[in-house]
Amino acid sequence: YPGADEDALEHLSFTARPGQTTAVIGSTGCGKSTLLNLIPRFYDVTGGRITIDGVDIRDVSQHKLRSLLGYVPQKAVLFSGDIASNLKFGSTGGEDAPDISDRQMEEAAKIAQAVEFIESRPDKYRSEISQGGTNVSGGQKQRLSIARAIAKAPKVYLFDDSFSALDYKTDVKLRRALAEKTGDATVIIVAQRI
Repeated sequence: YPGADEDALEHLSFTARPGQTTAVIGSTGCGKSTLLNLIPRFYDVTGGRITIDGVDIRDVSQHKLRSLLGYVPQKAVLFSGDIASNLKFGSTGGEDAPDISDRQMEEAAKIAQAVEFIESRPDKYRSEISQGGTNVSGGQKQRLSIARAIAKAPKVYLFDDSFSALDYKTDVKLRRALAEKTGDATVIIVAQRI
């Protein structure tokens, strides 16, 4: 990081393959999130390179790169609007990120185990979300954030400790449904627990 005395990560090499899940497990502060944040280029590597399909990510526009990724941060982020606009946020309507249909949105919510609490609200997918998602619980916020990534149907899923607010039963259901959905996508999961 800028101003740091030494690199946060070094001598690290691995391949995350389509159709597989790569888990990055370690204690707090060991660099798991740093590693994940290099992929969408929140930071650039200072040595070595990261490639997608053999192409250095620095040679791809950020727009194109991020259209390939479904990123769920450690701290789930929601925007003011309604549930539908939050779940469809990953689409730009462009060639790289086509519009997300209502069917895709609802399927993503089902996989993310969010349907029950969405359907229990009077306005369902049109229910308002306050800035930062302060009107939903931590687990609900996390499930909506996961659903947003799934709805986009990216080539690469990046989950940064994204299941921590879920109870064990929901976690198991979500991971099972996610495994069926991701198929030949590349999945990278950062976690503290195995």
